[in-house]
Amino acid sequence: MSLPKSISEAIENYPNETGLWREIILQLNKDLALAGISEIELKIDTSPNELVEGLHQIFSNLMHDKTSNFIQLLYRIDIQEEDLKQMMLDSDFMEKLIYKILERSFQKVYWRKKLG
Repeated sequence: MSLPKSISEAIENYPNETGLWREIILQLNKDLALAGISEIELKIDTSPNELVEGLHQIFSNLMHDKTSNFIQLLYRIDIQEEDLKQMMLDSDFMEKLIYKILERSFQKVYWRKKLG
């Protein structure tokens, strides 16, 4: 089976892409730890919907309680400042941010598999 070409495709095909989702979650866990947020570890058997719901709560808490770590995480994941500014203008900021973070994590996994 070939790799999905986007995070949307990976979400749509979730039951067939559990291995890919595990790798995305492992990548997120690695980025969380490298940003100094080692007390949070996402379960690798989490579905996309469960992951989004969990990340919403986690990121909301981090934004308010550990802002510098949260900013480090965004830098580590490579969320561009211009993208962030644009997302902040929308009422669904957190949903867009989570999608962007998942997209970047997917890209890291995708290219590692493609080039590795």
